[in-house]
Amino acid sequence: MRILQVEERFCPRAGGVEVHTFHISRELAKLGHDVTVLTSSSVTQQDVPGISNKGLTLRNSLPDLPSFEINDDGVKIYRFKPKMAFYTALFTPGLARYLFQHLREYDIVHVHGYLQAEPSLVAIASKLKKTPFVLTPHDVISPYSGFRSIIKNLGDITFGRRVLRSAAALIAVAPANREECVRLGARAEQISIIPNGVPREAFESLTPSTRLLRELGNPERVVLSVARLVEYKGGQHIIQAIPDILEDYPSTKFVFVGPDDGFGEELVRQAINRGVYDNCLFTGQISDARLKEFFATADVFVLTPSAEIFGIVALESIAAGTPAVLADLGGLSYVLTEVGGYPIDMSEDVSKQVARAVKTVFKDNNHGNIVVQRQKVLDNYSWASVAKQLASVYEGAISSGG
Repeated sequence: MRILQVEERFCPRAGGVEVHTFHISRELAKLGHDVTVLTSSSVTQQDVPGISNKGLTLRNSLPDLPSFEINDDGVKIYRFKPKMAFYTALFTPGLARYLFQHLREYDIVHVHGYLQAEPSLVAIASKLKKTPFVLTPHDVISPYSGFRSIIKNLGDITFGRRVLRSAAALIAVAPANREECVRLGARAEQISIIPNGVPREAFESLTPSTRLLRELGNPERVVLSVARLVEYKGGQHIIQAIPDILEDYPSTKFVFVGPDDGFGEELVRQAINRGVYDNCLFTGQISDARLKEFFATADVFVLTPSAEIFGIVALESIAAGTPAVLADLGGLSYVLTEVGGYPIDMSEDVSKQVARAVKTVFKDNNHGNIVVQRQKVLDNYSWASVAKQLASVYEGAISSGG
């Protein structure tokens, strides 16, 4: 098949959607399909002039990325410069032109996102060019409140529901994602649940790194968080839990991995005010190899967002043999139910629960059957398996004529 993947941003942007698209494109290429990624050159929410949920950006600060490249897996990548941002949407004329000029060259187009501009563009181009499209609405369940909630509701009414219903097929990464699509008017028979995955070959041989522990000052225990530094990802709950954890385990290092999306200074301020900054490390965005090293070396992984479609990093922590403390909501509830972990009720005192769960992991020699959980992830949640399932959905969409 000739497959076109379309999304607002792509690697080196750090995020679950970008990781998802990178790996499925790679695995589909390995299966012999011709895969192209169509995206923008933006990698942050504030590198394009306009309005985002971080405020007003006046200057273009786009990175110097190639407009076209073919990666080591044979995946072709086209990047176009966006001209303007308006909250979740980028105005990228070159991407739109490519769609309308070249869509007939592909058998199927798979677009990622929901509130972005790309799904609507694909829906229009697909209808005109008679090329079926598949949609994975990664961000339907959005942690929006206040004015941003109004923006989302407006998006639902003006284009969201129409895009969902016009797709030849919808991919939900978890049951909660599927239920939200149905509530917005999608047909149940449109939707296939295909969870995210992990690159099995990269995780099954991971072991703790003594070198990394030396770099961290040889703490007795390491607590790891991997998420963009944005308020809804919940890093503040971990910081609030640190004093309680240090009372029983004073030689503990708390590592926060992820790019700063506007909340980093506040997290640092909170750590300083609580007197725990010396026990914290904020790494920023790091390489994939370095991230795997942290996953394998940490004693526990914590992710407590106010909303999460899936949470690939939760699977990755377990695949590395690290127990996971997870918010019991959205796609993370799916991980807790299907794989395992320590649930956090986000309607209660989150920091107290985090402290209690982390100390439970430290005390539990079996770590909640982490060996069994790890094998389950490696066996059942590989990107190779995800790609095969997606290829089947694509073939069904093509054969049905969209």
